[in-house]
Amino acid sequence: MGFLQRGFAYGNRRGFAIPLPELLVEEQIQSTAGVGLDGTDKKWAGQRFWIPPNRKIATLAFKLTKLGNPTGDVTFVIQEYPTSIPLLSKVWGDASDLPTTYPPVEWTEVEFDIPQLIDVLVSMLVKFSGGDGGNQVSMRFQGGGSVKPDEELVRDVEGVEPTSDATYRYKYYE
Repeated sequence: MGFLQRGFAYGNRRGFAIPLPELLVEEQIQSTAGVGLDGTDKKWAGQRFWIPPNRKIATLAFKLTKLGNPTGDVTFVIQEYPTSIPLLSKVWGDASDLPTTYPPVEWTEVEFDIPQLIDVLVSMLVKFSGGDGGNQVSMRFQGGGSVKPDEELVRDVEGVEPTSDATYRYKYYE
């Protein structure tokens, strides 16, 4: 009888599980406003910052809500700055499945299929590919003063806002 046939899915030959590494959290939770993504003019928003060395990013989350009845893919992307080369990307789902609570209280999160070691300047973004002026995805951010030094809110239309910070959370392994 083979190793997996005896019911051992993870562990050593004696059945003792090898402990998984601890999943750590980095976040910015303060928010005072929301930015609406309509999928036509405003397609993405997020946070730009340097990820410290030796972090293997496993998840990414934003505080999102829907305004009206948007439909279309909501995608979370981590891309290198300034090249915009995608390092991690995952479709969360359709905007119609987002909560309607405003301001949102729950995290909308993706778990990447394969966590990646990232230690460069990045933009962590939420992208929306549908909607219009009355049917949007809203992402929370803190305006009127930077919360985290050397981090800044980025948006496709308005550009960089060094005195604002997106509300985000990512989990990582060291």
